Amino acid sequence: MKKVLNSLIILSLVILVGAGVYAGLFLLEGSPPVISKEKVPKILGRDSRVSFKVEDDKSGIRAVYAELEQNGKSVLLGSKSVPVPEWWKGSGVKELEVSWNVRPLAEGLKDGKAILKIRAYDASLRRGLKGNESIMEIPITIDLSPPRIIPVSTVHNISTGGSGLVSFRVNEDVEKAGVWVGKLFFPAYKLTDAGQDAFAAMIALPFNAKKSIPVRIEAVDKAGNSAKSIVSCRIMKKQPRVDRIRITDGFLERKMPDFMARYPDLKGSLLQVFLEVNTRMRQDDNDQIRKICSAGAGSPQIMWHGAFKRMPGALRAGFADYRHYFYKGKEIGQAYHMGVDIASVAHAPVPAANEGQVVFADYLGIYGNTIIIDHGLGLFSMYSHLSAMRVSKGDRVRKGDTIGNTDMTGLAGGDHLHYGMLVNGVFVNPKEWWDKRWIKDHITANLPGSSTDD
Repeated sequence: MKKVLNSLIILSLVILVGAGVYAGLFLLEGSPPVISKEKVPKILGRDSRVSFKVEDDKSGIRAVYAELEQNGKSVLLGSKSVPVPEWWKGSGVKELEVSWNVRPLAEGLKDGKAILKIRAYDASLRRGLKGNESIMEIPITIDLSPPRIIPVSTVHNISTGGSGLVSFRVNEDVEKAGVWVGKLFFPAYKLTDAGQDAFAAMIALPFNAKKSIPVRIEAVDKAGNSAKSIVSCRIMKKQPRVDRIRITDGFLERKMPDFMARYPDLKGSLLQVFLEVNTRMRQDDNDQIRKICSAGAGSPQIMWHGAFKRMPGALRAGFADYRHYFYKGKEIGQAYHMGVDIASVAHAPVPAANEGQVVFADYLGIYGNTIIIDHGLGLFSMYSHLSAMRVSKGDRVRKGDTIGNTDMTGLAGGDHLHYGMLVNGVFVNPKEWWDKRWIKDHITANLPGSSTDD
């Protein structure tokens, strides 16, 4: 009996010691949660978002609170509580990500300095069952005022398929600035030689744009506050020229086998292959060109000077011609011609239209051997159906440098140059850029304090 009693006493002591150790290491542990920033902007605007991570690898997380304090006023942004159904087990949540929308203006706060305070509690029984507390205080700035836009350029007469330039000043540092033409956004770049507050954006009007399309400048500051300003713009609608293209068996026999060799997925009769090339492949190739020349893809610095050089020769097809294709008297498709065709002698030398940097020099579907040059500020030129290409991606070229020779690679029916121009991924009429007077009146005259005219 005495032996049993001693065993019970020893067992009780072990249980008590174990309970004490458990209470000391778990229920009454003294390690507070760890708070880390995930996403906290230095400047809070009218609608911002903050994110944090809270970790506690012992008793687990019980609650997290976020407050914003300014001039003695405290605003609760939000809280997150974790249920603790069994106090002796803790919360069981060792890691928690929390985020809140912050709308200072709606909470009655003002521009200026403030403190973002995050408080986290674990599921320990310390501090009268409140748990261990961690506090993170982050100094931030509240900015509720949108930037002020001051338009500078005044001449904005744009034809459908045409180009233009909009310049303006902004009274503060911005995260984003540019011009909306309908639903298309054209980024603006800083013109440091005209002042730190000066911006310019090359814009384009798609050839099929409506006459009433709105044009607006937008600037977004580092706090996310946005301002917009309407651009007074006169839009002139131009109707595409309609062209009839006759597809012959001879053309199909000359051109389609090469496409089938290059692209094994092309199947069917020669006519079926042509229809696939002239629709799906044309669309894919144009999408690739737009991506290469997309908004923000090129250099922010102007590299071109004066009028763009036109290759000598006869103009065989115009920009945005609406082509109707016929085979044996029956219409089989339509497509828009997004450039101009210039024909000279066979394998004529092709000059770089202006100074810039080569961003593409390779075979490109219906366009054959193609070179694309970045001229800065979102402006690109394109040269297609070439034979030899005398430049490579990354090369810097000057106006008039021979970059290749004409040929009939791709879908061309005869030796010629397909010449195109794009503004931030939008095809535009090259004829404007051959005109020195047009460039001076519509582009350089709109640049504040600088000129690229020869």
